[in-house]
Amino acid sequence: MKFSISHSLASCGILLLALSASAEQQPLRLLTEHKPPGTFLNEKGHVSGATVELVRHLQQQLNEPGKIELLPWARAYEMAKTGPDVAVFETIRNAEREALFKWVGPLKQYKVVLYARADRLTRDLTEFPKYRIACEYRRSALVDDLVRLGFSTERNLVLTSKHGDCYDMLLHGRIYAIALSSNNVEAQKALFLEKGVPLVAVLPVTEVKMYMAFSPDVSDTRVARWQAALEQSYLNGTMRKLYQNVYPEQMIAELEALAAIHPAE
Repeated sequence: MKFSISHSLASCGILLLALSASAEQQPLRLLTEHKPPGTFLNEKGHVSGATVELVRHLQQQLNEPGKIELLPWARAYEMAKTGPDVAVFETIRNAEREALFKWVGPLKQYKVVLYARADRLTRDLTEFPKYRIACEYRRSALVDDLVRLGFSTERNLVLTSKHGDCYDMLLHGRIYAIALSSNNVEAQKALFLEKGVPLVAVLPVTEVKMYMAFSPDVSDTRVARWQAALEQSYLNGTMRKLYQNVYPEQMIAELEALAAIHPAE
């Protein structure tokens, strides 16, 4: 990919703005959850993942030092709603959440499909929400989408404290279905198959865009710098380098195309 001189100048401008602003602002508290392969604790107990590394790159570009913390999603989400100086990622941006945060992204975008244990399918898939139990974690935006499909938290939708709990429950037969993203569905299906649990697509759920959600007290100028730095990482190949062995090529190309529509200036 070729880049114009304007892209290099944009990078310099972002750096100069960051250096001038860093002395005037409180450090951000950056929060995320356990959701591989984007965000997780590695074998040494350090927060890692492709999306984490992209955010760390943005921190360096913007001279925004600070530790990235991994917390239960519901706790991180509530902290970001009130601040001060908090950003939580990867966060689904939707109409219900739009006014609660200031947004930078998208970091990722993908389709979500409900997958079920193939050994538990005995009826018409169109009636799946009526008689099979699905799982999602509390405060997930996907809960509303599953309810719209016909699931009910009072009847057949189990809510957990963290994302990984749903995988364990599906594996042990306590639930029948979970929502998986197109970014890593093949890897997840392979892991379950190794354990003797084949999965099959049941119902499309939604299309998702994941963002950094900044608490309302963070200044618009600061948020704009983060957005500019993110778009620059899409244009100069940094995001591609971090994402290419983790996420699908189609998504990477789509993010690059989005940044090219209105490149950082």
